[in-house]
Amino acid sequence: MKRETHDLIIKILENEKNGLTTLEIADALALSRSATSLYLNKLLEKKEVTQKGTRPVYWQTSTSSHLTNQEDVFQQYIGFDGSAHEAIEKCKAAILYPPVGLPLLLCGPSGVGKSFLAKLIFDYLKEQKKEEAKTFIIFNCADYANNPELLSSILFGHTKGAFTGAESEKKGLLKQADGGVLFLDEVHRLSKENQEKLFQFMDSGQFRPMGEESKIVSSQVRLLFATTENPKEVLLPTFYRRLSVVVNLPALHDRPILERISLVNHLFVREAIRLKRDLKIDNQIFKQLLDQQIPGNVGSLINEIQMYCADALRKNSDHDMLEISEDDATLFTTVSYTQNITESKIDYLGQLNETFTTLINSNSSILELKEELFQFDSHFLEGNFHVSSDFLGNQLIKQIEDNNKQIIDNKAITQAPIKCTLRLLQVNKNTLSIKTLEELKRKVSKEYPRTALFSHYVTNNLSPEIKLFVEVILSVLLVEKISEEIRYHALLVAHGNTTASSIQAVANKLCGEYVFDAINMPLTSSIRDVVAQVKLWLSERDTSEGVIMLVDMGSLTHLYKSLKPQILGELLVINNLTTSYALEIGQQLVNGQMFYDVAKNAEKTFKTNIQYFEGFSVEKNIIIASISGYDISKKLKEICEKNVNPDIKLIVLNFNELRNILDRASTDQNYLKETSLILTTSYLDNKTDVPSINLLDVLDEDAEKQLNTSFKNLIHPNNIPNILNEFIHFFSKEGLSEKLEFLNPDVIIKQVETITEKCEKRFNLQLSAKMKFNLTMHLALMVERMMLGDTDYPVPENLLDLKLNQKFFYQNMKDIVYTLEQFYRIQISDWELFVLFEILNA
Repeated sequence: MKRETHDLIIKILENEKNGLTTLEIADALALSRSATSLYLNKLLEKKEVTQKGTRPVYWQTSTSSHLTNQEDVFQQYIGFDGSAHEAIEKCKAAILYPPVGLPLLLCGPSGVGKSFLAKLIFDYLKEQKKEEAKTFIIFNCADYANNPELLSSILFGHTKGAFTGAESEKKGLLKQADGGVLFLDEVHRLSKENQEKLFQFMDSGQFRPMGEESKIVSSQVRLLFATTENPKEVLLPTFYRRLSVVVNLPALHDRPILERISLVNHLFVREAIRLKRDLKIDNQIFKQLLDQQIPGNVGSLINEIQMYCADALRKNSDHDMLEISEDDATLFTTVSYTQNITESKIDYLGQLNETFTTLINSNSSILELKEELFQFDSHFLEGNFHVSSDFLGNQLIKQIEDNNKQIIDNKAITQAPIKCTLRLLQVNKNTLSIKTLEELKRKVSKEYPRTALFSHYVTNNLSPEIKLFVEVILSVLLVEKISEEIRYHALLVAHGNTTASSIQAVANKLCGEYVFDAINMPLTSSIRDVVAQVKLWLSERDTSEGVIMLVDMGSLTHLYKSLKPQILGELLVINNLTTSYALEIGQQLVNGQMFYDVAKNAEKTFKTNIQYFEGFSVEKNIIIASISGYDISKKLKEICEKNVNPDIKLIVLNFNELRNILDRASTDQNYLKETSLILTTSYLDNKTDVPSINLLDVLDEDAEKQLNTSFKNLIHPNNIPNILNEFIHFFSKEGLSEKLEFLNPDVIIKQVETITEKCEKRFNLQLSAKMKFNLTMHLALMVERMMLGDTDYPVPENLLDLKLNQKFFYQNMKDIVYTLEQFYRIQISDWELFVLFEILNA
């Protein structure tokens, strides 16, 4: 939490003796309720504020001391909350088991940190204030492996005269470690006899020193073992079976990338502190240290980093910052000798990660989640976590910027979202479950499919370990930056390493939107290879609206016939790929041109072969178009999807597009031959043979009969009552409240009801109940659209000439809606006024 935010919350609460609700504090801070709740709960954890009451909760300042967090020594082990979490939990359970813990074996290659972890286990015992944490004795069994008798003496002790040279009695390590911990490294170097004796001690807690025949010695000792070998192959079966807990530590190169980065960074920081100099490390050297497979693991890595630092010191001994680099280095990671991650900071990171995880697992909409993540980043992370001087940050930003340049060449789109994503990655350390990420990915893909696809491609070539996290979180943060209004998928396919992607970058940049994807094919590729790649591309998309392809290869008919069965909607293939052709198609798609118009324009304009399906749709379909906006049409589609036969395609159109299609169909009888029904929310001037229904008629008494007739053979009769009930709810005031995204339903509904009354009086109209509701719904949603800057359309008639009941419509309507415009600070467009005329004139 930023200091100024913290201070402001405390100041606000100090001025209110009786406390404030979360909503009142949010209003005072000008923040969302969810973000404010997050900050208050953090202050509650620190006992800086208190809460009282329920529904609503009132917050007050507190004079209590800060919450002190219990430290955990295992936080020093890089990966304690990641790949080593399970191993550390095993260690904790084993070492605390009464009375003297369970025997614990640490397995792993040389240099992976077995000795370091053993020391942390002992420190953990001390942290837990266990009486048994008196001493910590380390012994490497390899030191005397060639002399089993001497090794036995060291472990178990001996009496005077037990062997030649035993001039006095001596306690063994097992007795010396009484009340403490004995760590035996390289335990596989014990002889079978010594393993057997140690096994007997583990069973009974007793042993006989060498040379002792009658006296038995007891010892209360916690035993830790370590080996670099496969324990099943090198230890006696009886001894191995007595080891209750076996912990496997992976080799350095097998650990997750984020942990390897943290480890290399930590080792450089350690050297910086030793040298009292800041270090500037070439990213290529940093990457080399990450990727190499070193036989000695962390031990060898330490040596290598020390050599780099020693060489840099030799070359720049008089500099405050030492540079470790090759001659042509351009990107660097910097570490400071003042950098030190304390336990309190680690604990704070844990709190931040807990909050981030809570946000991800909440039931917020994608749009709400985006705002919450940006607010969380702004108030807690930005300024505290730096990505530009961080190795991982440098690498990811460069890769994503390279991909961005290839796809759309607009760095501004991804700049802020990727930095926010990286800070969230630093906090979370990629610990979100794959299941959670996959569920969020499916949700984004369903609601914002083009954004999800863009994020997928812009994160190409990232490390597989972090790709899913970055792709999914970035897709959430990119919402509303990528247009979802482009209906058709467009693909460029060309031979050559960069031919298609070069045209893609130029076309998308000049169109100002992510319109085209690209597939670069090797020069030796056959038409079969091309079809295989395109089918893979198609499998990742919903093709029900249609697909447009520009290609640079022959056999157009074969290509079309091979791909068409896999596409649910229309397919247009243009057998010529140039930048000008791509720009022409791209601009039409951005402008919302219908598929038929795009195809006809291409056929007329381009001097090349073109193939497409002539007609509105190749499948049986229902068209849905609401005069109240595209979003209403999409919600009506969702209702239909649950009830209409699955083999019927549901096509959503803007109302203006529907008018154009009906004009076209009135002169071409076959154009809508596969369309079974048209659903609207107003009366329609329909001169075609396709039946249409105004869904507001569901409020009539004979609505069920009407639906049975209209949906015959399109829906099972048993589903008619279900769909009717859903439509009735949709066209109720309750349903309208659910459709409003941010306006207060009670306020806006009263305002537009007043507008409806004024329309009746001004134009001498007597509107039916359902017409009044239609106008109310349309006006309320229109205000939201205007506030969001909705798309404007050309008006087909001169508004100044339009009359309603002999009264000029335009100026009268402007007078009626003036108060609405002033209240919401909007200007209602001429297109929206024309739509109001259409509704009232119906």
